[in-house]
Amino acid sequence: MRKLPLTLGLCLAAALAWPTMAVAQDDDEDPPTLRISMFQCHWDQVGAIIEELETRTVPIWDELVDEGMVVSAGTFIHDWADEWNVGIYTVASSIQAVLDFNDEVGRRYDERYPDAEDVFGSACPKHRDNFYGMGPRTGQNDDEDEGDGS
Repeated sequence: MRKLPLTLGLCLAAALAWPTMAVAQDDDEDPPTLRISMFQCHWDQVGAIIEELETRTVPIWDELVDEGMVVSAGTFIHDWADEWNVGIYTVASSIQAVLDFNDEVGRRYDERYPDAEDVFGSACPKHRDNFYGMGPRTGQNDDEDEGDGS
């Protein structure tokens, strides 16, 4: 019998606290999204892929970062461990921002290079995308006065 008043009291307390908790969560920003695209590319074509990225694609990424569409984008290459050897990352405010970024990169690329060969399509037969909500990281307290250590 004593459990019923305790249970009702806990339920009432939770019901009263719920709106406050919801407001506190609404004040929190959603974490940035990290998209990692991995490609399995033929090793003899990786040089051409890097050249394509450096000369045509990265300048478009730079424009879109400057315009505030995403926080950053870049590449990474590895030559040891497994066959997923070319990677592209994008950091943005949301998955939708990453998707919009991809569409805009494609639009600008096609506009500027209508006759360009599809280097990735011919050199990288497999590809996968992963989206992650980012957790704690460096640079989160850039706006706070941390002192200069003196």
